[in-house]
Amino acid sequence: MIPSDRFAVLLIAAGLMIGFSGWFTLLMPAGLALAGLALVMAGSDWLSLTKLGRPEVTRTVDEKLSLGAENLVTLRVRNSSFGRLRGALRDEFPEDFVAHGNVTDVDIAPRAESDLTYHVIPPRRGDFGFGDAYMRVRGPLGLLTRLIRFPLTEEVKVYPNILDLRRYEISLRRERVVQPGQKMTRVHGRGTDFESLRDYLPDDEFRAIDWKASARKGKMISRQYQEEKSQNVMILLDCGRVMGPVIDGLSRLDWSINAAMMLAHVAAIKGDKVGLMAFGEQIQSFAPPKAGKSETLNLLRLTYNLQSASGDSDYYRAFPFFARKWTRRSLAVVFTELDDPEAAKPMISQISSLTRKHLVMVVAMADPAVVRASTGAPKSAEDAFKTAVAKQVIQARKRAAAQLARAGAIVLDVPPNAFTPAVVNQYLRVKSTARL
Repeated sequence: MIPSDRFAVLLIAAGLMIGFSGWFTLLMPAGLALAGLALVMAGSDWLSLTKLGRPEVTRTVDEKLSLGAENLVTLRVRNSSFGRLRGALRDEFPEDFVAHGNVTDVDIAPRAESDLTYHVIPPRRGDFGFGDAYMRVRGPLGLLTRLIRFPLTEEVKVYPNILDLRRYEISLRRERVVQPGQKMTRVHGRGTDFESLRDYLPDDEFRAIDWKASARKGKMISRQYQEEKSQNVMILLDCGRVMGPVIDGLSRLDWSINAAMMLAHVAAIKGDKVGLMAFGEQIQSFAPPKAGKSETLNLLRLTYNLQSASGDSDYYRAFPFFARKWTRRSLAVVFTELDDPEAAKPMISQISSLTRKHLVMVVAMADPAVVRASTGAPKSAEDAFKTAVAKQVIQARKRAAAQLARAGAIVLDVPPNAFTPAVVNQYLRVKSTARL
């Protein structure tokens, strides 16, 4: 049992009254009475807390948490006694996690239970562990508290953001991927697989008219096409040093893996085959394209513990390796970082070689801080220097992107808030226009 601040205040007040009784004699009996009352009240709390028994606490949390997202944690508290349970509960979440509401008040009626919830935001992927939970139970009079530890240690894994997959499911069926604040736009185009014939509509393409069917029917008939399936999508993840910097709370690599897993999920829904290669100074993993939604889970397991390397990626090793291991034409989505064309020459030359066989999409993340620095009005010499450097960085990225585009690659250089939608929408655009 632990004395509360209220009990300490009562005893201090009683002690002061007894101490000053030499000047005011009436303070002596008053002080003794107050001290006695405090002890009696504390004894009452002690008896109540002893009879209260030990409450039950269980934690419910997914074994697979999502990176950078709010993951729900539920603590179920059961009061099996005949007294009211009042106090505070604190749960030990993994170190470095951001938590909201892991310390909460408890007030549960006799023979009842209650669910207490809070959220954790993991800052990186990998293996982590929750600790124990602790409860401070207050006595009815608030003079004593009882500290109880509940052994709830458990291990969890932090994966790329898998909570968004269901949220995008509905929009994908409507050929959209949107996030709050973004407008929906339809991607026009057509597939190449013949599906059926239908009556001609005024906005149909001229080449869609089936002249033989029109002659038989005596009216204009159009062919209707559907998007091709079982096409190959290969995700190439650059895990080199350039992917380590943190932007808006996540590293470039983490943003890229989140977008890559969403792309894999969408491609699986579309009936395409998805594979992945992760590379840095060495080839870290390779999985050839396979069909089925279960492949997304396989890629999640493959990427949940990937880390950025301390050195530069070896593009002369990675891209020839991919060309040897996979020879079928694919949409090769390269998640990397754009640099000065001279520094990025190895990457640009190897991606240029890939475009002869594959349709290549290069995806990079624009740093909002650099964009703000390039457009802000400088207020000092230091600000002017930062603005000039930011403009140079942006111009260098544009030159590198232009070289990749001239080589035949699709280049996306987008900020974090539009990163995943831009990747998926570009994939849908490629599908609808039959570029693959």
